[in-house]
Amino acid sequence: MKRLLLFLFVTLCWSSMLYAQKDTVAVKGYYESGGVAPDNYGTLNVAIEKAIADGKINNTVFKLTPYDIYVLTRSIYMDKGQNLEIVAPKPLRAGEADAETVQKSAPPQIVWTEEAITRTYIIQSYGDVVMKNVWVRYADILGNKVSSSITFENQDPANDPEEGHFDGCIFDYAGIGAEAAGAFCIKADHFEGTFTNCYWRNNSDNHFRYYGRAISFPYQSSGWHYDKLLFENCTFTNLGRIVMEEGNEYGDNIHINHCTMLNSLEWVVQTQGLVRNTSITNSIFVNPNMLGYRALDVCTIPPQTYNDFLNGLCDPPGGGLLNGITPVDSLTIEVPFTDYDRKIFIGNNVYAFTDYMKAWYEGCGWCKEQIRQRRREELYHPPPMLGEDEKAFIDSTDAQGNKVFKTMNVDWSTIYDADPKFIEEATNQDTFLLFVEYKWSTAADVDWSYRPDAGFNQTWPLPENMAYNNIAYQTAAMGGFPLGDLNWYPDKLTPWKAQRDKEWETINNWLNNGITGVKERGGVVPGDYSLAQNYPNPFNPTTQIEYSVPRHGHVSLKVYNSFGQEVATIFDGVQKAGNYVATFDATGLASGVYLYRLQSENVSIIKKFVLAK
Repeated sequence: MKRLLLFLFVTLCWSSMLYAQKDTVAVKGYYESGGVAPDNYGTLNVAIEKAIADGKINNTVFKLTPYDIYVLTRSIYMDKGQNLEIVAPKPLRAGEADAETVQKSAPPQIVWTEEAITRTYIIQSYGDVVMKNVWVRYADILGNKVSSSITFENQDPANDPEEGHFDGCIFDYAGIGAEAAGAFCIKADHFEGTFTNCYWRNNSDNHFRYYGRAISFPYQSSGWHYDKLLFENCTFTNLGRIVMEEGNEYGDNIHINHCTMLNSLEWVVQTQGLVRNTSITNSIFVNPNMLGYRALDVCTIPPQTYNDFLNGLCDPPGGGLLNGITPVDSLTIEVPFTDYDRKIFIGNNVYAFTDYMKAWYEGCGWCKEQIRQRRREELYHPPPMLGEDEKAFIDSTDAQGNKVFKTMNVDWSTIYDADPKFIEEATNQDTFLLFVEYKWSTAADVDWSYRPDAGFNQTWPLPENMAYNNIAYQTAAMGGFPLGDLNWYPDKLTPWKAQRDKEWETINNWLNNGITGVKERGGVVPGDYSLAQNYPNPFNPTTQIEYSVPRHGHVSLKVYNSFGQEVATIFDGVQKAGNYVATFDATGLASGVYLYRLQSENVSIIKKFVLAK
């Protein structure tokens, strides 16, 4: 099994195994402990500090009470060699019990005291942290936002990476964060983070309201590194970015799978081009990098005009999903890899803008004034998923027309651009659009958070519902599952988990061996399924396979050896009706006769081809 798959399996099992070996300390919260504030503040601080003093911190799990509040009176500080685990029961979902019982199961909140103390770090850890079913609200108990972070720092750079494992947690109302890093601040040479079933909600700053992010290195820092980041079945609403790396850091193994993101003011993943090993799959990104770009910024070579911009003749901007992909030989820092070592796979994703956001690019008051004044070059435009330079780099070919970087691929046949139409979108539309217009015009600020009162009141379930009305997307992920965070489709979680390892085998295969690409050929929509003989045949090492799909649905195109054992997946996901051509790269396979099979619904078509090296 590939290293990444082993990492995913180990990290998900690690917490549960550790939990079984530890003593449990039930910590009373603000309401359960009684008394008058601030006498019932700091109960979690006291419990953790006692375990540290008794030398039991690594053998203790702290259990919090649902629908209670834990008021911090000082940072939770974990020294080198000290590990922290905080858990709470899994909250109920709507419909699992009566409304009052569901409300009482709400995740417990961790908040700050309102007192004027140093409140930089919620947790400052030189060790490992596990947290499950906890609601971290980056505010004080009175509801005021506090700029603070959960921070990981070096404990042993050479031998012991800092680890953070978070499951079922909410990170709410996080602003610019400690050291301008966001909800999570990483100051470590080696950090490994897994985030499953988590929700970053309203991560925008009070002043720099475009500046919040889920996880980041400190602003203008140097040398820190993500060893691994996994976001799976997570949701992000109203933030600056999900992941941020600036000019003097880079990250390995950044993977986003089955996630939903709504409203990012800048890039979804800002890497300054330092992408090494990244997959973005089965996810939904709506209104990404919505501040956009102007013709004024890209038509910079005289005598380029606005008409040149409309005709695609100006230098294209970078994409909204990834902030550039920079060749290694042009980086400003030394990295231990070459361009040929880099692995990128992007597939089975929605990259879309809501109808009201698309209309706002010309419909806002300031926008209309630019049009009246004949200054259309000042208008902003929604950015593409990837810029032309980024696409050209990924699809680089040599003098013979062969793909140079076989492990960098985008499956454009599974990239969708229609609005999913969320059932209860986490957007206060009026203030949201006003904020965007201000950023385009005067740079003024307005709080565009969605229902912060629901966080303050610990409303459960939260009022938003990020399931969606686009029926096609409900089967468009690998395996025929819904795209995005499956926590909004709870009936799909159990069957998805049953095939999760298989899904990651497919992703790993595409990362390590290249998916080779599946592209639409155009033409008349076919009336039936068909699978053509590959060309050339025999081949070495690449060949093309054409096939047709008459209806929208789940499609797989796989390769088997002469014993009937699966050896490669060319495509496995949902495709719309159409004609396709797939390029298969057999690098790594031995010479011989192989079978390739197209399967969809009850149709299965098999043909032979010969690899001759």
